[in-house]
Amino acid sequence: MEAAAAFGDFAVVLRRLRESRSLTQEELAERAGLTAKAIGALERGERRRPYPHTVRSLADGLALDDDDRAALVAAVPGRDAAPRAAGPAPPAGPWWSSEPPPPADRVTAPSPAPGGSRYAPAGPTTPLIGREGALAELLALLGSGTRRLVTVTGPGGVGKTRLAMEVLRLAAPDFPGGAQGVDLSAVREPKLVVPTIAAALGLPDTVGVDPLDALVPHLAGLRMLLVLDNLEQLTQAAPVLAGLVARCPDLVVVATSRAPLRVRAEHEFVLGPLTTPTADDVDAVASSPAVALLLDRAAAAGSPTVVTDADAPALAAIVRRLDGLPLAVELAAPGLRLLSPWALLTRLEQPGPGAAPRDLPERHRTMAAVLEWSMDLLEPEEIALFERLAVISGGFSLDTVEAVAGEGADVLPALGALVDQSLVLRVPSPDRQPRFRLLEPVRQFAMRRLHASGLATATADRHAAHFHARATASAALLEGPDLVAVLDGLDADHANLRSAFLRLIELDRDVDAAELAGSVWLYLALRGHAREGLAWLERIGPGASDVARCRALTGRLGLQLLAGDTVSMRRDAGAAVALAGRVAEPAVTCEVLALAGQAAVFAGALDDADELLARALTQAEAAGRRWVAVHTRLAQCQRALVAHDLATAGLILPEAVRAARAVGNAFTLATALNVHATLTELLGDEPATATLLGEAVALSLAGRMSWTLGYALPALASLAQRVGDPASAAWLFGAGAWISAADAVDPTFPVSRALSDRGLDATRTALGEPRFAREWDAGRAASDTEIQARAAVVTTRAGGGRSA
Repeated sequence: MEAAAAFGDFAVVLRRLRESRSLTQEELAERAGLTAKAIGALERGERRRPYPHTVRSLADGLALDDDDRAALVAAVPGRDAAPRAAGPAPPAGPWWSSEPPPPADRVTAPSPAPGGSRYAPAGPTTPLIGREGALAELLALLGSGTRRLVTVTGPGGVGKTRLAMEVLRLAAPDFPGGAQGVDLSAVREPKLVVPTIAAALGLPDTVGVDPLDALVPHLAGLRMLLVLDNLEQLTQAAPVLAGLVARCPDLVVVATSRAPLRVRAEHEFVLGPLTTPTADDVDAVASSPAVALLLDRAAAAGSPTVVTDADAPALAAIVRRLDGLPLAVELAAPGLRLLSPWALLTRLEQPGPGAAPRDLPERHRTMAAVLEWSMDLLEPEEIALFERLAVISGGFSLDTVEAVAGEGADVLPALGALVDQSLVLRVPSPDRQPRFRLLEPVRQFAMRRLHASGLATATADRHAAHFHARATASAALLEGPDLVAVLDGLDADHANLRSAFLRLIELDRDVDAAELAGSVWLYLALRGHAREGLAWLERIGPGASDVARCRALTGRLGLQLLAGDTVSMRRDAGAAVALAGRVAEPAVTCEVLALAGQAAVFAGALDDADELLARALTQAEAAGRRWVAVHTRLAQCQRALVAHDLATAGLILPEAVRAARAVGNAFTLATALNVHATLTELLGDEPATATLLGEAVALSLAGRMSWTLGYALPALASLAQRVGDPASAAWLFGAGAWISAADAVDPTFPVSRALSDRGLDATRTALGEPRFAREWDAGRAASDTEIQARAAVVTTRAGGGRSA
């Protein structure tokens, strides 16, 4: 290619090299280990002098030959030496200090400030694992020239200091005025921050002069980088630091702190835990940064470990248990010297099985020491709230905080302080209400303190009472138009529902436990928790009242219907019907009678079904339970289909679908569409079947309702086979099989099952076993987006599109 001088701009050279290789910015970012945002800034000229390691990464990502590599380097303003093809950049002085010798008229012998220390390790002792993206983003932020006070925040043990050390090392060559790190962990007085910085720079003590006024003249005109480590106990010095940056226009400050500084000049850079595996297979576990750190530190402790099929689930569980918190992972890793991954997993609740590295600061030798350091920065009411949050499992919303804190508590100020100190983290929310969580090592520490305070029992009881009330209030909402939002909210609090249920069982509060589980059975069914829900209901004790037992049996029958366990469902339906005869509450009994009637339909006991469904419909209408009434009518349609009475089904179904639309409940409508599609399939009306199933699939995917999707996909697959697309049929059968296996959905309605089995056999015959297996496997691995796209192809081919 032409010489770089002809292009005159690093941005032009980089863009031309990337485009000549037909790479997008995102593809180059992935190959180079950078962010697409950083690539964009370089190509727009917003960063004109990239760091040497960035140029090396770009050259490697572009697979440049020697000439192109030299041209890329030559385009960097003010750089002469080409980056090496691999390996770290040559050190530019001590690890934490790379400033040039200061002028003699500015500096005398250093005079250490009280509590301050100057960092000067020779170089990194451990690799920086899993932080490539954060490092590139932070370096790009500094290189932009628009952010001169950056605070790296995050919980204790997340690796803020280690990241800052790497930033200081790599960014040092771009700061001709010097790069200096200052450890402020031992400083307790905000007024000592500036003197400590001055001492680290080798400046003399000043007498009778404001420390800031004395420091500014020495930094004026110098393009310098200061890394100020451990500022969380000194946030009151934030205005002074903002003033320092304002008065020294070429100064860049990177601070690390568990809490942001809260000044206008600040840009907060939040550092979260390392990513944990998304699955338990070898590839997912081996590619996890948290597991990579665990294995690296285990090897350093003398126990080389590799990811195997046998150990992958245990390694994944270890880092998930530690929430990917780097210090917690590092402290656990030496345990692999003595224990297998599975044995280490069982001991994580106990004191660390390994010894912390002796070169760690004392406050980082254990997670408890890290967190006790945070306790020193809190007020008593903030500590009290922190301890009570330990009873919460997973994420939580503000109403949960108020519940565990106790009646009348004003939790916002204390919660805000805990968020500021990174003890409580903000997490994504399914609605507009903010949600929070504690990392698991932090929660365990808080729980130990809560037990020591003697308040653990009372706090756990408040938590259980809150989620019992939450569950029972959700029952009616699950039958209405807000179904999907309610499902999302319950999903977010699934771990809390579980712990509340177990607490109620532990206290022998059988009525409350039965009410909780029976109230959310539809959520458990629709969101893939059927097995767990049935296990809950098995544990209901004998102390439950008839009404509570009726609710629990409703949930049991519903989950058995989902799972296709018609034998158990028919057996339990007998006990449920007998119990319903003793409960004088139609609003409660109508649902259990409807499910008992459906069990009879599935078992082919049509006379029993007629009697039970008629009773259920009468009671549902009397009690105003529209949702139950619609589902009872749909069960009567299924009864007609089992009897092959298509005329009766044809009379009932259109009205049932209209009623389902009026209810506005996505599950009810998707169920009605599936049942109607069974009728149109029997009638040979393929366009109508396509329209019905297309809408059912869309509703099911949008609401993440695996129950209705488990019925719709095999029906749609059969349709694909009938309209001459056996490849899509096999693909859709595979997708349906995966959903059924993952979420315990077994579509056993006899008529739709027979139609599906017929379509499956025809598809195998049409494709032959090898191709059928390929398409099936592809469907099993499909995403929701891919399922929706394939469904659209089939419905269009079948002539769907008319309104159902």
